Amino acid sequence: MNAFKDAFARNYDLASRRFRTAIEEIDKTIDHLQKTKDALLSSENNLRLANNKAQDLSIKKLTKNAPSVAEKFADLKNE
Repeated sequence: MNAFKDAFARNYDLASRRFRTAIEEIDKTIDHLQKTKDALLSSENNLRLANNKAQDLSIKKLTKNAPSVAEKFADLKNE
């Protein structure tokens, strides 16, 4: 009877350690996936902001207060 109890306790201990190890690995995977998700969401936000800025661009905004552009218009006006 004692041999059975010892063997059962040993098997239980091994299974319990493997179970804990598997749970720890799952937790590590969840943490890694959460970090990846956060990075992707941050990238999406940066792309959205860049797109908004690109959509707001215009020739007028790009050339405002640009001396070279003012010079070109002055040359055209004098012709």
